[in-house]
Amino acid sequence: MPPSSTQTPAATPTAPSRFHPPSTALLIYPATLILGSLFSVLSPTAQAPQTASQAAAAPPNYFARKDNIFNIYFVKIGWVWMTLAFFALLLAYPGSPTRGRRQAQAALRYLLATAAWYGTTQWFFGPAIIDRSFVITGGKCEAVLKELHGSVDGDGVLGAVGEETLGVYLTAAACKAAGGAWRGGHDVSGHVFMLVLVTAALGFELLGVVAQIRGQGEGEGVVVNGGVDGGEKGAQGSGSGGEARTWILRFVGVVVGLSWWMLLMTAIWFHTWLEKANGLLISLAAVYTIYILPRRVIPWRNVVGIPGV
Repeated sequence: MPPSSTQTPAATPTAPSRFHPPSTALLIYPATLILGSLFSVLSPTAQAPQTASQAAAAPPNYFARKDNIFNIYFVKIGWVWMTLAFFALLLAYPGSPTRGRRQAQAALRYLLATAAWYGTTQWFFGPAIIDRSFVITGGKCEAVLKELHGSVDGDGVLGAVGEETLGVYLTAAACKAAGGAWRGGHDVSGHVFMLVLVTAALGFELLGVVAQIRGQGEGEGVVVNGGVDGGEKGAQGSGSGGEARTWILRFVGVVVGLSWWMLLMTAIWFHTWLEKANGLLISLAAVYTIYILPRRVIPWRNVVGIPGV
């Protein structure tokens, strides 16, 4: 009997799966740190001979200043921008029978990322993980104000506070607030950790939303030349809702792009290579657990989901 001319077509990937970046996409982060480190070594500007006082008074580049506007109003409050962008994306989810489930799982992914950020940089049953590692590796709060030694403030808070006490019990933020200097240990780069986590999490979530829009045919050309465009079909189909979604995607794209730029600036101007590498490893461990592991472990996928699926 001759073989049937009708054959079952090979399975094709669904629309959302085409938007899942491979795990190797995370190599952009070590590449960014390597690029920044090479620039800091090879650039005549970065290598301009300066004394410590000259460097503090006149940094070689605007982004080498800790008080640059992007560091103060963006990086220092980076998790606020992350939160605004993340929950704006939740509003951009297109209507579907699974919209509520997708939003709930996305919110859970946000909580997991926030827990990783908070435990690493803010508080972990006491000092944050970064502060604990600093003290364990020999760091302490060296008082730079002579008045700290045996001094008492108006409320008696700093009475008889010495360097050893400060080194053991205070965080980096509390040390600086007390007039001390956080020195001597391995200072894992919190900036690298947070900026990698923000760009990766928002990047995965953004592609997931675009995958849903493309999968429903809500506007071919949602992504155009790296930007976002609702497209004529999407605009006709969604009206003002489609326009709002377009601006949300643009806003998230700006947050991701500026976060990556500040990551590059951190790689050039701040921290040692080992401090930056350790910040990178911690953040990649969190990203892998939240966004890559669910692709391989189905029970975990059923809990946290995958963006766009």
